[in-house]
Amino acid sequence: MAAKARNDFQRKAHFTFIWTIENGTSILASEYVESPSFIAQTIEKTKWKLMMHNLFNESLLCIFIHREDDVPGNIEIEFELSVQSADGTPIAMKTCKRQFAGSDNCSLPLELENYDVFFQRTEFLSNDSFIICCQMWKTGIEVSEVDTCFARTRLGVDRRSCIWAIRHFSTLVLGEKIIHFVNPTLKRSPQLILSFSLSERNGKTYVNIQIDQDSATRFRRILCKLCLLDNVGRVVHSEESLQYIYEHLYDVYTFEEFIEKDKLVNGESSVLENDVLYLRCEFLIGADPIWSRIEHYSLKDLKTNTTDMLEMDQIKPVEASITCCPFKKIVEDLYEDESSNDVILRAGAKSFPAHKKVLINRSPKFKTMFDQDTEEKTGNIVDIPDFNAETLGRLLFYIYKDTVQELQCESAMDLFRAANIYELPELQKKCSFVLKSKLSVTNVCSILSLAGMHDHSEDLKKAAEDFIFYHANEVLNSDEWKRLEKEHFFLTLDVSSLINMYDFEYDSP
Repeated sequence: MAAKARNDFQRKAHFTFIWTIENGTSILASEYVESPSFIAQTIEKTKWKLMMHNLFNESLLCIFIHREDDVPGNIEIEFELSVQSADGTPIAMKTCKRQFAGSDNCSLPLELENYDVFFQRTEFLSNDSFIICCQMWKTGIEVSEVDTCFARTRLGVDRRSCIWAIRHFSTLVLGEKIIHFVNPTLKRSPQLILSFSLSERNGKTYVNIQIDQDSATRFRRILCKLCLLDNVGRVVHSEESLQYIYEHLYDVYTFEEFIEKDKLVNGESSVLENDVLYLRCEFLIGADPIWSRIEHYSLKDLKTNTTDMLEMDQIKPVEASITCCPFKKIVEDLYEDESSNDVILRAGAKSFPAHKKVLINRSPKFKTMFDQDTEEKTGNIVDIPDFNAETLGRLLFYIYKDTVQELQCESAMDLFRAANIYELPELQKKCSFVLKSKLSVTNVCSILSLAGMHDHSEDLKKAAEDFIFYHANEVLNSDEWKRLEKEHFFLTLDVSSLINMYDFEYDSP
């Protein structure tokens, strides 16, 4: 079919649109991807765009060509759509001829073995870029000049991978759950919660791995792959599945009967070493495009601002990086410059030179402190009694450099409190993210108490409650939990009620 189509269209296309999609493997977890809108100057200045729908289970990429303008009348177009390899060779191709009215579209399903394309990337995807070419002819006419448009879309990537070590595997009993959290790599992407357990069927015991999520804000696709590794890291068994994450649905997918327990414990395999089972967990989650833009039209007489206008119309910043502005660099340099300071912040015996203007512009709390007729406004030394010197140093580092230094659990909690006092919500979010990643049986009560006592900490509170729910037997018997119940009873009420609803059994005090 591809060879025939190429012979039919040896004549030069009136208009060619070449669309490069960066981070091409993310298409596996994307349902729809749209190109920037483009203007076919040589075809009556009509406006078009491509839309790609990934039918993963059918190994199809369905590409729509959509006419967007309101130019009156129908236009008959011959077009050829192809997916190209890195050297421009068509991997899959379809041709069509049809009439297009304004706001009309046509779809062509391209048969494509997804794995061949996306997992043999060295052959097909150059630098993980996926290329679609659309050639167009208006029937019944010849044109004196032709045009080519280049466009580029960068997909967001939420790719996660971890090694999960299941210790004391042979001693696990039916119903016992081991929990592992996989944190997101992008903002607004959900946290994944993995549960390892054993179940029995027909007298045999099987490994089950359940995948849940706790913070999805919209529908997403997720490609899940689990690999069982031997003691030198070789894959001895693997399974994968494309699933969906729904905003209001906790469950994502369960790999039921992943492998039989006896094959691991009693067999001669090299899978279990020191009674530890190793799983490699890989996830690819659908993410919004970072940006999408027109790069170049070949026609010299095309107005220079057309590309810019189209680009600005199409950019949808999600996680787009912000170019460092000169002012930001100046503020960062001030952090190292003690000669120009006009105030000293003091915590305990340690002093920190600072600049009132920087503090006022970054923190509403400092603005109130220095703007009002107070001792702090007129004095050169300001005592900060709210926290220790280490925390004040971390707070100032963030204020000047917009960066958080490496944090452990205790320092993250202290900085979280400081961010709340000095009204720095972004810093509070960063500390919350660190604390969620470090939740444990020994610190979860302290983190729940911290979240319950401060504003804008709902996500952290929910993460702590979820952790307690999954580790109820250990947490609810701890001295920390009993102390929390005594001092902040209402803070423990929600999670206690949820645990009782699911009839968790734990020892009475």
